[in-house]
Amino acid sequence: MLETAKGIISGLLFSIILYLTSFFGVIYIIGPALPFLFINGGFFRKYADFAAHTWLMLPGALMELFCGTKIFIKGDKVPRDESALIIMNHRCRLDWMFYFMVLLRTGRLDHEKIILRDDLKLVPGPGWAMQSCMFLFLKRRWEQDKDYLIAIFNYFLDTEYPLQLLIFPEGTNYCKEGKAKSDAYAKKNNLPIYEYVLHPRVRGFNFIIQRLRDKTLKAVHDVTIGYKDRFCYGELDLFSGKFPGEIHVYITRYDIEAIPRDSDSIDDWCVKRWSEKEERLEKFYKEGDFFEHNSISESDRIDTELMATRKMQAAVLFWMAFLFCVAYGISQFFLMRWFGIFVTVFYFVVLYKFGGIDMLQIQLHEENKKKK
Repeated sequence: MLETAKGIISGLLFSIILYLTSFFGVIYIIGPALPFLFINGGFFRKYADFAAHTWLMLPGALMELFCGTKIFIKGDKVPRDESALIIMNHRCRLDWMFYFMVLLRTGRLDHEKIILRDDLKLVPGPGWAMQSCMFLFLKRRWEQDKDYLIAIFNYFLDTEYPLQLLIFPEGTNYCKEGKAKSDAYAKKNNLPIYEYVLHPRVRGFNFIIQRLRDKTLKAVHDVTIGYKDRFCYGELDLFSGKFPGEIHVYITRYDIEAIPRDSDSIDDWCVKRWSEKEERLEKFYKEGDFFEHNSISESDRIDTELMATRKMQAAVLFWMAFLFCVAYGISQFFLMRWFGIFVTVFYFVVLYKFGGIDMLQIQLHEENKKKK
């Protein structure tokens, strides 16, 4: 009973801290830079990315430093600054959050973008932050999403953005309903029944590769993720303090020139990667580790862990101090309260009129292009 109570308290504290830091962060950290949307869009992009980078360290920092979560990374050592498409199996609803902990060690959190459901941009605070940072929001209806993807990829290409884009080709996380649909698709198309992954939906992957390969993408990072000890499926698990015990990740890097160019071959390439994931995960859950090629040396691992620990400690200190300052400022200063109200109203108005800060950035960018 005592352990259950402790878990619930830690889960609530974790959730409250993440929400308050994201809500007030997008108001009092990103908010003052909003005028630069109209003056210097490039500066706003860099500023918002830096702000996102400081926050994206926080969830993993809380889990690793206070909740006992451990991260294990094996496979290819990938360049930190490389513009890449990251493809990963979708074992649970929070894979994208847990991957923050991996990118802290292997990539650039300020350059990471994730494809998410369109309704998530409506969440006050976190939704506004993701809009500001140009995360990608899909309605999951290709007829509507295609034009949006073309517009946002044109924005990234025009600005020569070093994109690190995380996508889940399975389309949904591994759950009872998703497994049933995947099995039905497999039977209909005479494909094997998978037990550890879902059959990928290749259209989105194919579209992104063909759109970005010759202009920005340097590689595809094929990521396999597995969980041991205290598996955490979704938000309710976090609320109840059920944090993941061990997160295991295996990365295979493919140079973009290794990806076929014709559409059917691109589809086949992606399908083959998921067949390999099925075999890899079967061994992982039976043997407890990814016993495959590993180019990450022990000295590199130790140096990386030391760097990550220092960054996470700094992130926790910064955000705790930030919450204290915000609480004090709101209670003591009239102008700070009104600034918060004004920025909140601004986000709602932009969401209603333009579809969000992300769409406003795209529109302003297109207008500037025409002027030039």
